[in-house]
Amino acid sequence: MGATLARTAAAALPALAALALGAAAAARPLRKWRRLYRRELENQRLLLEAQRRIREEADRMFHLSAEELRAALQSQGYYLDPLRAGRLWVYLRQGKPVGLRGEPGVGKSQLPEAFARAMGYHFIDLECHSQLEADEIGIAWNGFKQIVDAHAYRAGEPKPDLYTLEYLTPTPLLESLLSDRPTVVRVDEVDKLNERTANFFLRYLDKKELVVHNLSGGKRTLRARAPLYIFLTSNEYRRLDPAFMRRTVWLDLEFPSEPVLAQILASAVGVPPDFAARVARVVHQVRQLNLAKKPSIAEAIEWCRALVDVAGGQITPQSVELTIGFLAKWPEDEALVREALRRWYDSFSRVG
Repeated sequence: MGATLARTAAAALPALAALALGAAAAARPLRKWRRLYRRELENQRLLLEAQRRIREEADRMFHLSAEELRAALQSQGYYLDPLRAGRLWVYLRQGKPVGLRGEPGVGKSQLPEAFARAMGYHFIDLECHSQLEADEIGIAWNGFKQIVDAHAYRAGEPKPDLYTLEYLTPTPLLESLLSDRPTVVRVDEVDKLNERTANFFLRYLDKKELVVHNLSGGKRTLRARAPLYIFLTSNEYRRLDPAFMRRTVWLDLEFPSEPVLAQILASAVGVPPDFAARVARVVHQVRQLNLAKKPSIAEAIEWCRALVDVAGGQITPQSVELTIGFLAKWPEDEALVREALRRWYDSFSRVG
């Protein structure tokens, strides 16, 4: 009996071994799946923690939503389409300097100013040109004040410290760092800066700080005291250095579509929507002509105002002749516009 059981057990061993091996093989994918699951849970935890931290930092930098930003700009008569408003919102929340590109007259210079007005922020304007030097905009000691105060020192009195913030020459970039209010800086036509001054900007753009040599108290680096929003405009007069481009995110602006231009005109001039739409249509048709200088948004607004003033809302050969300087800047352009508008004016009538 015992021998029989032993033989039966021996015969069953291979089957039991195979079963055990099968169970182990089946358990391996399960263990692997558990490891992957735990890893994914950890990845999600880390991602959510990073999202919470980054959003808190971004909210401190800029707290409005993209829709609220677009509405705030619209309240100042500045229109951005949803895509560009969304891009600007992302750039502002990340604290990046925003470069604005586009043909003259599409609103590059107006955007930073409208943003500052909408938010109630301090606004600083810096006009660039090829002769602009770094010490005119950044850090420079007021040597005259230092000399005067040094000569005014008398024996027995405390010796004046001639290397404090008080003796720094007020400049746009220094003002932006020392302001206690959120500040918008517009650096207009940055592509006109000479190479030396452009290089000086790099640290300011990258870290929003300036280094002050010889400053008393051991603090040589001045950083922004409040949120700082930097906008640069470029007409692509020349290609900017890659180091400059790396520190900036760029937003390309285009001339608005006909319906958007009509909204701008109605808001800026206060005219009825129908008349604004007619003016917008003509401006778009004029821009399709082979002109040396196409009319900009600002010139469209000026032409709309002039038509209301001198022609009571009529677009006729007579009103065009009186106001043509808003649409054309050269004699050959005037001839093209005059001839084209004479063909079109019949389709426009006085606003009732």
